[in-house]
Order: sequence, then structure tokens, then C-alpha cells
Amino acid sequence: MSVGDWDSLMPEDVDRLTVEVLRTAWRARPEVRRVRVAGQDAVVKDYGRGGSLFKRAILGSFLAQREAAALRRAEGIANVPRLLSTPQPWTVVLNYIDARCVTEVEEPDFGPEFFSRLEALIARLHQRGIAHGDLEKLDNILVTADGQPVLVDFAAAIMAGANPLAALVLPYIRDNDRRAVCKLKERVAPHLLTDEEREKLTARPSAERWFRGMRRYIRRPIKSLATGEDQRAGG
Repeated sequence: MSVGDWDSLMPEDVDRLTVEVLRTAWRARPEVRRVRVAGQDAVVKDYGRGGSLFKRAILGSFLAQREAAALRRAEGIANVPRLLSTPQPWTVVLNYIDARCVTEVEEPDFGPEFFSRLEALIARLHQRGIAHGDLEKLDNILVTADGQPVLVDFAAAIMAGANPLAALVLPYIRDNDRRAVCKLKERVAPHLLTDEEREKLTARPSAERWFRGMRRYIRRPIKSLATGEDQRAGG
């Protein structure tokens, strides 16, 4: 198999080419593996493993294709994974970026320059009409060895023009993206937080609180449907 054959990548190929399992499948979450083909590393996110038929054929296909659409729109933005292929509707293949979760960095030393770069990266996405939607989960923010921020996991992305609902929620999702920078500062560099940023962490408009509550309400049954028999048995 060559690097140009990502479109034909099958689960048995992934098993054979795996360098590292980055995350195991659980409930609605995909399995994430790092694979290597002809010296090139890639990341395979597969919703087809470790779950129900609903997870693979409906939820997984929806989330994988939404992430693929967001990454196509983000093409050319540095420090965002590049989409290589969608070999199955519920699978996405991305280029591998050598970086670590900001939450896993020992003795973090993030200064103003890092946060300026992170804010600029988020702003570039917003200019393309993409709101990440899940940056408050800080594991989706990575950092390279030379201090560059990287954003991953666009399965929750909201894009301008995608549907009528997107136009309503996009401003709130963008605010959430920006608030994630404040949340990260609070965790790893609280001395850099301004009074305005501290207020952002606590002040949320009522419309946003309603939207977040509805999202949690909808996610519960979806996660239940996505859970396979083995996961239910494992409890």
C-alpha cells in the first residue's frame, strides 16, 4: 500500500499499519489510531469499531462527514490537520501532527506568545466560517515541541451556511471557542488572565445556556444508542 492509497484503506489495513492506538472506542467516541504508510504517519478516526450499528451507520457517518467538511473548508490553515481521505462514510484519515495535549504537558510554561498564536488560529477558522465547537474540552488543543498551538477533533464543528440552525448558534459557538482560551489560561497560566477574561469564564448569555442545556439533553439518548453490547456489559 502506498501513501496515495488512503481512499482504499480498510480496517484490516489499519490493524496491520498501526503504530499506536491513541484512543480506544467508547460509546459515541471513535477509535483513533496512528498508522504509518511508506514512512508517512496519519491518524485514522473510525466510528465503526466498538459500538452499535447506529453508531457506525448513522451517528458515526454524520460526525465523520461533518469533520471532513470542516477540514476541507479549513484547508491551508497551518496547525489544523489536513484531510487525507474518508475511506468509509464513518472513517476519516488525517495527516499526523507531532504534538501533545496541553493538559498533558508537565510543568507547562505557556507565555503570552502562545496564547496570541492560539487566538489567531481560532480567528482564522472563524474567518473561514468555521466554529470548532468543542475547544472547552482542552484535550482538543495541542502544542508542538516548538510551542505552536494545534487544534484537533472537528466533529462538533459548526459552519456558516450549513443550515438555518447554524446561523442561529454560530455566534455562541464562536464565543465558546474564544472562551476556551480563557479556560486554558486559568488552568496553565492564571497570572495571564485579565479581569475581562475572568468575567468571560462566568458570564454566559441566557440563550447560550439554553442551547448548551438542549445539547446535553439530546446527547444522552444518542450516546445510549451508540453504545454496543460489550460496552453495556462493561458498564
